[in-house]
Amino acid sequence: MSVTIPVVSTPNVLGGKPRIEGTRVGVYQVGSLVRGHDWSTAAVAEEFDLTADEIDAALEYYESNPDEMEAIAEEETEMRERLEDLSRAPQ
Repeated sequence: MSVTIPVVSTPNVLGGKPRIEGTRVGVYQVGSLVRGHDWSTAAVAEEFDLTADEIDAALEYYESNPDEMEAIAEEETEMRERLEDLSRAPQ
C-alpha cells in the first residue's frame, strides 16, 4: 500500500511556502539540505523527526517545482543580506 504525504501551503505557516503537512518543515529546507548540502535523507529525517515517506514527498515536490524553489532561495538570500546589513549598521 502506498502512502501519500501531502505537501501543503498555508498563508500563516512558513509564510505560505510549501511544507510537509502536519509539520513546519519546509520543502525547500529539506531539498536544500539533501540536494544542496549533501545531507543524507536519513540525517534529515532524524534531525526533523520525519519519516522516509515525508522526505520523499518533499524531495519530489522540490524537484518538480524548480522555479518555485529558486524563488524561495532568492528570497532567503535577500533576507540574509538585509539582516547582515542591519547588523553592521552603526549604533
